[in-house]
Amino acid sequence: MSYRELIDALNKECEEKVRKIWQEAEAEAEKIRAEVSKRACEMKERYGRDRSSAARTRTDAILSEAGSAARVNRLRAEKELSRRLYQVAVHSLRHLRDERYRDVCLSLAHELPPGPWKVVRVNPEDREVARGFFPGSEILNEPGITGGLEVMGRKGSVRVVNTFEKRLERAWTEMLPEIMKDVYRELSE
Repeated sequence: MSYRELIDALNKECEEKVRKIWQEAEAEAEKIRAEVSKRACEMKERYGRDRSSAARTRTDAILSEAGSAARVNRLRAEKELSRRLYQVAVHSLRHLRDERYRDVCLSLAHELPPGPWKVVRVNPEDREVARGFFPGSEILNEPGITGGLEVMGRKGSVRVVNTFEKRLERAWTEMLPEIMKDVYRELSE
């Protein structure tokens, strides 16, 4: 699956979650802004039309505090959104196990450096493919692997992980900014 297809799949699966998280963050920010506005109005009424320097300073401080709180809230929301998007992405990896998966699995195995791989960990459904590609190796079931494989040399001295999960983990820092751009674009429409 290409990078763009993965992004499209993520967008389809998590659009509602993204909107919900974003709406909650916006609601919280609006609540903070309303509270700040209310406090500013109360302060203005208390000091009447005569805006003293102290009242302006306090108002500025309250507004600054509210701005900081809104920024912190937005960062928390973005962090939570990132975490949830990653979870959705990991969960979506199972969709890569389609009719083309056998070829993908073999391709991942061909990417490995040559070596005497003693232990091969694969999804239980991939045992036969692994057994054919790594004769003489111990094939272990690893239900936590959606696709791909993990191999180890003698006594675990060399270990290579070429699983969907590891590839997603490595690519996530590059994918996330593009996904977030799409989220912001959708929210602004």
